[in-house]
Amino acid sequence: MVESHRIAGVTLLIGEVLPELSDNCNPFGPVVDAAETEAGLGLFAPDTAAPILSRYGFVAGWAYCRAAVDVRATSVFVAEMSDPDSASVAADELAAVLAADGYAPTELPDLPAGRVLIREDDVDDASFVQALLPVDRMLVYLFHADLDPEQATENASTVLSGQAELLSAFEPTPQDAIATLDPDPFGLAARAADPPSTALSPFSGSYDLDSYLRVAIAPERERELLLDNGFVGTYIKQTEIEDGKSYQIVVYEMGSLPEADATFTEFRNIETEEYDGTRFTVPEDQTIPCFYFEVEEGGTYYQRCYTREGKYLASIDVFGVPNPFDIAEIRMLNTAQIQAMRG
Repeated sequence: MVESHRIAGVTLLIGEVLPELSDNCNPFGPVVDAAETEAGLGLFAPDTAAPILSRYGFVAGWAYCRAAVDVRATSVFVAEMSDPDSASVAADELAAVLAADGYAPTELPDLPAGRVLIREDDVDDASFVQALLPVDRMLVYLFHADLDPEQATENASTVLSGQAELLSAFEPTPQDAIATLDPDPFGLAARAADPPSTALSPFSGSYDLDSYLRVAIAPERERELLLDNGFVGTYIKQTEIEDGKSYQIVVYEMGSLPEADATFTEFRNIETEEYDGTRFTVPEDQTIPCFYFEVEEGGTYYQRCYTREGKYLASIDVFGVPNPFDIAEIRMLNTAQIQAMRG
């Protein structure tokens, strides 16, 4: 998981080069097993990419997605392979597998090393690009949907060029050293309360600023906020879904108590502006902002509270709550999180 979080930090923030793609979307997140690219994230159809990635020494990866309100969307998947030759051969074999269902080879003049496929869809009045680009040991996969072939190839080229530039300075961890990577370089694991379940997801772990922005609600806005307030690091504890329920604790260390307070206030503003949640409070501290949201088509809710203590602040989530007015668990977690931040 540590290496996938390192890769997150050099996965392109798509909104920085295509600002019209302003909504977060799926597929998204860490990949620690090649099989997840099909079954978990749905990046690829079953029995297509996973065997190829495994055969050529897949180590870890990160997926990121941004979309507009219309058909336009971009997904980027950055995978670490065993060596540069393996990344290149995997790109060739994946391109051959993906050349189906109307996809035909094309070229991006600025990226001669790219393996590029395009499909036009008259029904949806859209054009779709899939591309693979090896960059040393790293392998980039792009899916891009746009309004016409010219925009599709131009925007795909923009995203791939930006992604290749980010990777040019990235040094993958030697494979024999991955197991020795420090899972908690900022010492924040103990500052995050333990959720009720011990089955933690691959999202769990430490994040520096660059990697955290890939899980942020509003990355462009949060980058400036965190830089201005002495951001040190973030630690996430997120559980796998069990019986429809899951939990997430995210703790941040800022430079000082006033900087934590400033960040806390702006996080509350971002939450209010980005999501249409219903506000509630917990009896222990009515200054703590809490929200609940209905899950589309799920008939359940998730609850989120923000809290702070000293130079630390945290968000606490409970997913899969049948009744939004049942706040017993989030009250318990909020109390536990305050204690964890006190140390």
